[in-house]
Amino acid sequence: MARFVKDGAFGYKAVPGGHSDPECTHVILTLKEYDKLLQEKARAEQETRDTKYDAGRAIDKAKRDASYMAQKAAEEARQTVADMEEALAAEKAENAHQRALNANLLRISRERAKADRKLKPKKEHTGYVVVVSEETDHQYKDGNRHVKRVLLWKTVIQSPYVVDFPEEQVREQILEELLRKDEDGCRLIDRLGINGIYNKGYGSMIEDRRWCAEPDKYNIMLKPKFRVNFRSGYWEVICLHTKPLDVVPKDMRAC
Repeated sequence: MARFVKDGAFGYKAVPGGHSDPECTHVILTLKEYDKLLQEKARAEQETRDTKYDAGRAIDKAKRDASYMAQKAAEEARQTVADMEEALAAEKAENAHQRALNANLLRISRERAKADRKLKPKKEHTGYVVVVSEETDHQYKDGNRHVKRVLLWKTVIQSPYVVDFPEEQVREQILEELLRKDEDGCRLIDRLGINGIYNKGYGSMIEDRRWCAEPDKYNIMLKPKFRVNFRSGYWEVICLHTKPLDVVPKDMRAC
């Protein structure tokens, strides 16, 4: 059993307060107790080393796992991007193919429409025919919501597209062809003398300073309307504009 002592002039002397005695300077152990203490100290040191070793292995494993997961995620991301790019390329190719087929179908339809209507000169004709252009009494509301009337011009243009074409496709196609500029920057409607487009009603236009400042400068076409003429068999576009047309070019007439 351990003895708690103090160092004196004549050797070690036991202290009455034991471990808590303030005069205690030394602890005397038996050899067996000392060996046990050394064993416990060695075991604690080994446990500390084992803990550090296990912790190091766990950290290394966590780093390897994190690196593996990062590489795997990067590879999966690269594969996903590659798959998306491949799918996008395939979709673009398919869209290009469909556009080519559609363009070819439209070209054939235009050529057939020219032949059916006996339009001349066949190759040079636009396929669009000005059917009629006349004055019309147009009713509109001004900024104060008062109903007023104005004399406008209404022009009906027959397209080269038969009534079998769906509305969404034919509307987009006709507008694109009427408003597309050629190499000289001229549109089909420009050749008719329409040099302004306002995609709203007349009442809105006369309130718009961009257009009402110089009304005599422009022949303004309002938002066009479409109709299916089952008698002729073709889609038509109806244009309201502020002035009469110029002389209609031959490649936009029926004869």
